[in-house]
Amino acid sequence: MPPVAVLGPIVLPLAAAGVIAIFGFAGMNLGRIAAGMGAFASLAALLAVWVPVRSSVELTLGPLGFGSSFDLRVDGVTFAFGLMIAVPAAVLLALQPRAWPQAVLSLLALAASMAAVEGGGMVLTAIAGGTAATLAVVLLDTEDPRAPRPSWAMLLAGWLALSWCGVILQVGGGTAVYSAVPVATVTGPLFTLLAASALLASCLFPWRTWPAELWARPSLRAAGITVATLYPLGFYLLVRAYEIGDGRYPHPLFNVGLAVVGLAAAFAAAARAQAAPTRRRFLGELIPGIGGLALTSIAIGTPLGLTAGLILLGTASAMVACLALLPDQAGIASLVTIAAAVGLPPGLAFGARVLGIEATFEAGDFLGLIGLASAATWATWMVGGARAIGLPAGRGHPLAETFPKVSLAIGLLILVAGPALALVETGFAKPVAAEVMQASPGGVSGGLTNVVTVSSVLPAVTLLVPLLIFGALVYAAAGISTIRTQARPALFKVPAAASLERLRAAVRAATVPDQYRSILNVRELERAAAGGYPVLWLGALVALAFAVTR
Repeated sequence: MPPVAVLGPIVLPLAAAGVIAIFGFAGMNLGRIAAGMGAFASLAALLAVWVPVRSSVELTLGPLGFGSSFDLRVDGVTFAFGLMIAVPAAVLLALQPRAWPQAVLSLLALAASMAAVEGGGMVLTAIAGGTAATLAVVLLDTEDPRAPRPSWAMLLAGWLALSWCGVILQVGGGTAVYSAVPVATVTGPLFTLLAASALLASCLFPWRTWPAELWARPSLRAAGITVATLYPLGFYLLVRAYEIGDGRYPHPLFNVGLAVVGLAAAFAAAARAQAAPTRRRFLGELIPGIGGLALTSIAIGTPLGLTAGLILLGTASAMVACLALLPDQAGIASLVTIAAAVGLPPGLAFGARVLGIEATFEAGDFLGLIGLASAATWATWMVGGARAIGLPAGRGHPLAETFPKVSLAIGLLILVAGPALALVETGFAKPVAAEVMQASPGGVSGGLTNVVTVSSVLPAVTLLVPLLIFGALVYAAAGISTIRTQARPALFKVPAAASLERLRAAVRAATVPDQYRSILNVRELERAAAGGYPVLWLGALVALAFAVTR
């Protein structure tokens, strides 16, 4: 495979965006067909680079400055996270109608996100990630400036922190390329900054953040693209951190700390979901909940934990497209989506969560207690999902952007993919673990039918196929005719939740004194960036890139 092929996943959506923009200025809207073709071309290019050789392909385009190089690389990590980004984005762009400026911005965001995961070094990832975040904010504001959206300042802070890490590595170790960073330069303070960058990039916190709030927007066209292109990037940084640390984090306390953060995020999302007044509000908590459990598994620091976390992230990626296309009315599509997301057997999420809990027990020590807490969180999600099936729909979004049959197909695919857990592990997650944890013990094996770990064997096919048949028979006997949508009481109330929410609202409402607002007003800066011409914010990003690399 020629090295220049690694440009395909980035250049093809850029070219499609350019063609759509040219015809758009001429008064012709090429519509979702052209947008979908550009996104699927990016996906096809990624598959064409990785599948034939299944080994790393690199391309160096020259220096960025101050010793940093413009390296692009497609390896197992790039392939896995590229699929998480490109697949839902391609499905949404091909199906949902949108104005040509929104199609252009969506394709640009896809290209920037693909560049972030293809970047061979930390500095290039930071520049591309900051570009993707800015494009997402502009996309959301052009669709509906009054609807919820992430804070541009918060997103940019995460990518500035990552660029800071890259500069430190460049100065201290001579390089910020992931595969060449000296292990001795990955110190505790630097890793703390890197972890903070990852948490900010994906907003992995216990309180309600933009990955949940975006699903409350009147339209979900921009919300789906934003979550698809931004949410996986924080996890990508934490996976690459294993590579620069020779298969481990600098200290086991970092593993424990990140696992606790993920568990807190997952349980907080479950607590909000089980008390949700509408089904739309419940569905909005699914992505943060799955992401929190994925973070817990990834942070364990073993190949089995990393495998479980990646499969959960792949499930979350599929759920992004499923939720954006799901209509609000009750029906089989909503039932299957909820069952697939909360980890009902024999779904893919069920198998991944079993592996994740097993990984905590194999790791031992305090991580075993985290496994018990993960099981309790999972049970909370299951009970909350049963409650959500009968909740009122909530605020609806336009029928023109919903595709119940496609949403149902995605949910069914997640459910029936459980027996193929070993196949998914082998083709999707195992290359990532082999890339970033080459020297780590406790690898996963077993072929295409079983998942063999250090302490046990999970017979995915023989265990989950009977469960799949049993579930189909139960549904055929019961159906959905007995489901009645009505308001339902919460299963439990989180102590001090209202007080914490009031405190958070007070902090967010805090303002700068009048005499200083002319020199420090982040909100006005965000509005100027989102409302100005693209040259304004692209110029700011070019200036940032110049400052970082010089």
